[in-house]
Amino acid sequence: MTIASLKSIFIGVGGSLVLAVFCSTFIAMEKILFVLPLFIGFNGAITGYRLVEVLKERISNIPLFSVVLGVGTGTLTFAAINLAMNFAGSYMGSIFFLNIYDLFIYMAVSGVTSYLGAKLAVRYFNL
Repeated sequence: MTIASLKSIFIGVGGSLVLAVFCSTFIAMEKILFVLPLFIGFNGAITGYRLVEVLKERISNIPLFSVVLGVGTGTLTFAAINLAMNFAGSYMGSIFFLNIYDLFIYMAVSGVTSYLGAKLAVRYFNL
């Protein structure tokens, strides 16, 4: 159960990072920060769906576990984006810092959409 949940988290974080890097090729870094919650929300839903898809009958409290997993995905995405922006920003001449409000937004968006993705998977698989 732990390996499946870790895979779900890293799929969500990786998807957010891939979308952010892809969009950074044609959108300025400052504007990506406003679009990033949409990417995190989409990948949070994928995290919740993937969790239920893999664990189906073995998970006991799906809503709670999916929200916790979504909050973890939002937190790890925040850390990865902050690290990547500071690393890449030093080469580009500008450094951006995400603040605590961004962390709470990422956690809330990812937690809610992970719950909704898990709920969608429960309806799809008739659990």
